[in-house]
Amino acid sequence: MKALETIINGVLNGNLLSKAHAMELIGLTAEDDILALAHAANTVRKTFTSNTIDFCSLVNAKSGCCSEDCAFCAQSGHYQTEITSYDLLSVNTIVDRAREAERSGAKHFCIVTSGAALNDSEFDQVLKAYKLICAETNLRIDGSLGMLSENKIRRLKEAGIARYNHNLETSERFFPTICTTHSYADRLRTLRTLRQHDIEVCSGGIIGMGEAKEDRVDLALALRAEQVQCIPINILNPRKGTPLENVSRITPLEAIATIAVFRLINPHATIKIAGGREAGLGEYQQLSLEAGGNGFIVGGYLTTPGNIYQDDHAIARRAGYDI
Repeated sequence: MKALETIINGVLNGNLLSKAHAMELIGLTAEDDILALAHAANTVRKTFTSNTIDFCSLVNAKSGCCSEDCAFCAQSGHYQTEITSYDLLSVNTIVDRAREAERSGAKHFCIVTSGAALNDSEFDQVLKAYKLICAETNLRIDGSLGMLSENKIRRLKEAGIARYNHNLETSERFFPTICTTHSYADRLRTLRTLRQHDIEVCSGGIIGMGEAKEDRVDLALALRAEQVQCIPINILNPRKGTPLENVSRITPLEAIATIAVFRLINPHATIKIAGGREAGLGEYQQLSLEAGGNGFIVGGYLTTPGNIYQDDHAIARRAGYDI
């Protein structure tokens, strides 16, 4: 593919991938073309990032009963789903999960809570957990605690947080289709405030929610514009009881093409293959790391299990990563 070679050489020379070229690449459908795209994206990844894979583990520290109506989410209180809801876990339980994650090879540990934001008492409990994790492990600590005030961002930084996750989820155009209880602008505002306080920003989205390929490209471009350092790409695993339970799944090769285009648009970022990869990629999980991905969420997700750690380590080794 001569056109692909020209595009990749431009990226390797420091040029930004244009939307027009991104749309051309994400629209590829032939398997050989997608495999060529994946190989090219991996060349870009090797050029601009290290060969160390980013393994991140998380704890669902507060589950369910969320006031937001995100159409993909089994934890939303607007839908009747089959998840287990519970209040904030104890500090000791959260710290024990962090120790387990470190023993299993994770380098990042993220505390995730449902809901638009924690109340003050809950936030204080999470800060205690962070401080203990910093004192007792070598993990980099991350958070995904919803919307934050500037005061809470400062307190998180003082507690030692390294990275904060707040996904844009999809394009600005498609966002109102999946959420009406807060806006895309609300999410952008949080990202920008985090960056102002020099906290590493982790933000990505979910593919396979019924969005167009253009929406995926627009999300990747928005993340580039926001200078996001870590980009999780989730593949929708439809949950019974949510509005998206019957959405048609995208194919593994379509997901691979999307991952590759995200890499070409964001050549320096960590592209983390996250929730839904086991169901959405299957035997193509290794290829996702050979198509520009350089991170995995390991040890399971918020409401669904994942691979065992040893399997993910083996996948990363086969893809040529240092463990």
